[in-house]
Amino acid sequence: MRAETRRKLDRALWRERAKKAGIGLVLVALAGVAFVFEDLDAHVEDVRVPGTVMAVGPLNTNSTKMVETGLSVDVTLDSGPRVSVMALKTTDPHVGDHVRITEHRHGSGRVTYSWK
Repeated sequence: MRAETRRKLDRALWRERAKKAGIGLVLVALAGVAFVFEDLDAHVEDVRVPGTVMAVGPLNTNSTKMVETGLSVDVTLDSGPRVSVMALKTTDPHVGDHVRITEHRHGSGRVTYSWK
């Protein structure tokens, strides 16, 4: 094999290896970003916020056990937004009740609410 042909072949082989290595690095970086985001979402700050019960209804779920034991409660927070939380029937919420629900602020920016 001539030297010029050998150099061209070597360059082509190195280009293919570099492409595969680049794709591998991108996949590793994406996996790292996913883990960082998941870790951020796991860090939660809980804050008790006051609100008023606006509506009480059955849970909209396929689980028969949850429908029997739970309620869907719409709460208007004193700060303005209206949120929906799940509550046990044993807590016996009524429209107009002043309640304190828990606001969960996740590190990723997501905000969820629960009846605690």
